[in-house]
Amino acid sequence: MSQKVQPLKKLSGQVCSDLEFLFTDIDDTITLDGMMPAETLESVYMLDKAGIKVILVTGRPAGWCDYFARMWPVAGIVGENGAFYFSYNRKKKRMERVYLVSESERRANRLRLNLLGEKILSSVPGCRISADQPFRIADLAIDISEDVEPLGKEEVKRICGIIEEHGAEYKISSIHINCWYGTYDKLTCFDRFLSNFTGGTLADYQDRLIYCGDSPNDEPMFKTLENTVAVANIEKYLDSLEYLPAYITDGKGGHGFAELTHHILEKRNGID
Repeated sequence: MSQKVQPLKKLSGQVCSDLEFLFTDIDDTITLDGMMPAETLESVYMLDKAGIKVILVTGRPAGWCDYFARMWPVAGIVGENGAFYFSYNRKKKRMERVYLVSESERRANRLRLNLLGEKILSSVPGCRISADQPFRIADLAIDISEDVEPLGKEEVKRICGIIEEHGAEYKISSIHINCWYGTYDKLTCFDRFLSNFTGGTLADYQDRLIYCGDSPNDEPMFKTLENTVAVANIEKYLDSLEYLPAYITDGKGGHGFAELTHHILEKRNGID
């Protein structure tokens, strides 16, 4: 871990002025203590009004993603850790749903995930299948702190070991362990979204996008993208990360996201 995280105030006016896309995680990044602060939704509206396209990125299920894409002023949402993106065309009143795995593959994978879930529940006391599992299309979410008492490091390690034994992919968030079969991830889905939306790639837009996150499952973005921001609650994970965010907010969760929004808009308006 050679790089150093800088305070948000170091994020340059040039980056803020050039910004076209802001990708952001949801849980514990734009939420706070499990709820969505009013200033989060206000911030998304402010960014949209400024011409900055917000794309939500989450491990949450397809059912949730349809709601966010339809009801929030966002350009799209990447769901279930990159299994798909949804984007609602308000003029045509049409939801675009793009999946990175075919329907037949998803059906086959679901049978394997069901068996994996049974193995995890029988092997690790205290964990549960997440309450939002019925609304998922492509993955399995194990609750490690949302609606259960937080599991310890050894229990989390044991769950991850079982997932690896079964040949599945996984990511650990602040509330769930999400696992799936397939070679996709959030970055793969980012790239597909940008390609379909603009004709460009992540590499083309490196200097025109920001990613905001809060936990170890955001590390691939911290590794690959140039302009990354984490809200303050990532501090408890910093010693365990190989790749760090470039900048960190003072505020936690949704308060930190609002802080980022105000910083971007002030810099775009030429306010130091």
